[in-house]
Amino acid sequence: MAPKYDAIVIGGGPSGSTVATRLAQRGRQVVLLEKERFPRFHIGESLLPCSMPLIEQLGAMPAVAGHGFLVKYAAEFVTGDGATTRRYAFADGLIAGAPSAFEVDRSEFDQLLLKNAARLGVEVREETAVTRFEITHDGASVTARDANGKESELSAQMLIDATGQSSFLAGKLGIREMDASLKNFAVFSHFEGAERHEGLREGDISVVLVPGGWWWIIPLSDGRTSVGQVGPRTLLNGRKPDEAYFHEQIAATPYLAKRLANAKRVAQVRTISDYSYVSKKLAGDRFVLVGDAGAFIDPVFSTGVYLGMVGAFKAAEAVDAALTAQRFSRREFAAYEAWVLKQVEAYKKFVKGFYRPEFVELLMAPSDFLDLRAAITSLLAGFGVDRPEINARVLVFLGLARLNKRFSLAPRLKERRLVQSGEQGL
Repeated sequence: MAPKYDAIVIGGGPSGSTVATRLAQRGRQVVLLEKERFPRFHIGESLLPCSMPLIEQLGAMPAVAGHGFLVKYAAEFVTGDGATTRRYAFADGLIAGAPSAFEVDRSEFDQLLLKNAARLGVEVREETAVTRFEITHDGASVTARDANGKESELSAQMLIDATGQSSFLAGKLGIREMDASLKNFAVFSHFEGAERHEGLREGDISVVLVPGGWWWIIPLSDGRTSVGQVGPRTLLNGRKPDEAYFHEQIAATPYLAKRLANAKRVAQVRTISDYSYVSKKLAGDRFVLVGDAGAFIDPVFSTGVYLGMVGAFKAAEAVDAALTAQRFSRREFAAYEAWVLKQVEAYKKFVKGFYRPEFVELLMAPSDFLDLRAAITSLLAGFGVDRPEINARVLVFLGLARLNKRFSLAPRLKERRLVQSGEQGL
């Protein structure tokens, strides 16, 4: 019997809803299976300006812009004592593009994208968990179990994994490879009453530098503020990143303590393993992995939603072409895989640099030489990763960072240097 669907998408987050929507916009028959009932909690609230054109193309911008999310015009980096702040306003980038983005409650944002997918013809089934899959020469099939425990078999020409960090297919196939140099943890919660900037700066994300790691402060539209720490597991000294640890670290960081002095925690303290990874392959015969299901990198530059969505656009193009040609071998998706890996590697270089003091010192004291400041601003906004004028300047920046390790090209961040050298315990 011929497959009922052109594609089965597993996972209803931004990557899943995006790839499903793009295929539906091309007239494809798509079913999306999501194991949870939306809205549901998810971390990763800070969007990048480069995601705005993607949301427009999905037809979801009226719903997103009209929802009341806080507008984000810049990212700021702040030392733990609050003595030094460096703000990167997205409008000052080298590459023209959207000058702002949104700080979103992911439970609400993800639901908006999922509803948009359904509006455009995607068959959305929530509270439906995939328990088994099979890929043959003739198609792909899955066994799905609904909230009442009823199982059903679905078949399609293509299977698309958008299950996020649970990586359903990658886990089953044993193709995930961890990056040992970015073996981090994250601990986080939400607060009410946190101190905020005023005016156009209210929506800025604050990245707070502490020895060995960093904190995020993300203001949300309903008065809540998302606060979390990311760092290598060695930073814990064998401790658990629990509620006591979380509040101790806030108290030990003057800038955080000041911003949260009159705040009340209104959510549980959550912890996740924030390990970076890339799957050995992002596609195979009749399947592709999109978003975090295929690769995940440290969230310091808020790239998660963007990389997931833009990768989903590329995946939809590849899958649509395969459906048109009726050719489904892995080589049909080689260009998609290469493109995603190039994007991931470009940001991974920057992320790894962020954990080296010589890199962060330059980030806190950017130079206008060769428009380096403007190029870094574009990269922070998500624009220009595939543009030679940005990549050339990134290489210059990385070269200067290496020189800064030996020669003082920027004011020193002594605590971060002590951690790296081992003079201070991690």
